[in-house]
Amino acid sequence: MSSPRHPEANMHRPPSHAAAIARHVRAAFGRPRTGAKPVGEYRCRARVRTERSERYAKQLCSHAARMTSEAHWTPPSGVIEFPDGGGACRITAEPDCLLLALEAASPDGLARLRRIVAADVERFGVREGLTVTWQDGD
Repeated sequence: MSSPRHPEANMHRPPSHAAAIARHVRAAFGRPRTGAKPVGEYRCRARVRTERSERYAKQLCSHAARMTSEAHWTPPSGVIEFPDGGGACRITAEPDCLLLALEAASPDGLARLRRIVAADVERFGVREGLTVTWQDGD
């Protein structure tokens, strides 16, 4: 943000990481009508075997909270609402597995959410060798 007295003071400041991520998310999901919410017509689920499910669920929600204001974790469950009505991810930490449920308004939106969420979970659990395998439907 520029200073009112010196508008050029922050002119050459590089964009923050959060701003870069926000641009990436907007580019990936486009800009549907204002106030659009995911209708949830397209759904899929994954059950990821791990004894550290609460750790990964909390980490996923915390990571998402840096990119969108709609990410909440209250053990044992959480939710991530992707921007511009892009969809939602519901997360449940069970003692032996992490449950992920995605919903989106379009098949393309669901495919994007699958890629994003799976990549994050697999990256967080790389030492444990976590793999996310999606099942279509409820």
